[in-house]
This record gives sequence, structure tokens and C-alpha cells, in this order.
Amino acid sequence: MFGGQAFRTWTHVIAGACSISVLFLGVMVMAETVVGDGARVTRAGLLMSAAAFLGYLGVAWLIRRDEARS
Repeated sequence: MFGGQAFRTWTHVIAGACSISVLFLGVMVMAETVVGDGARVTRAGLLMSAAAFLGYLGVAWLIRRDEARS
């Protein structure tokens, strides 16, 4: 279903993980603006951002491993 072209080099993988992480942090800051006292970077936002980063790395590792076997 997904091509592994975006995961061919670790430079692309790290750039993608950072991008996803920043997007998740932005969503969490916007949610804090609506629900909380204002736009703040909170612990929950940082944890979600870190989870997105690590999740992206994990998926990239699985895709790269699967392509190496083929």
C-alpha cells in the first residue's frame, strides 16, 4: 500500500519525524488555547510530540526492515 521511497535514507526519516512532531505540538498548543488559559507548551503537548516522533521512527524502521528482506 505504501511505497518506501520516503524512508530510503535516514535523513528523510529524521526530517519526516521532526515534521510530524512539530505538527502534533502545534495541534496541542492550539487545543490548549481553546481549553486552557492561553497558548502554552504543556507537558502533555511535549509527550504527544515525543510519541509522534518515536512512532514515526518505529514505522520507518519496520518499513525499511521489510524492504531489506525483499
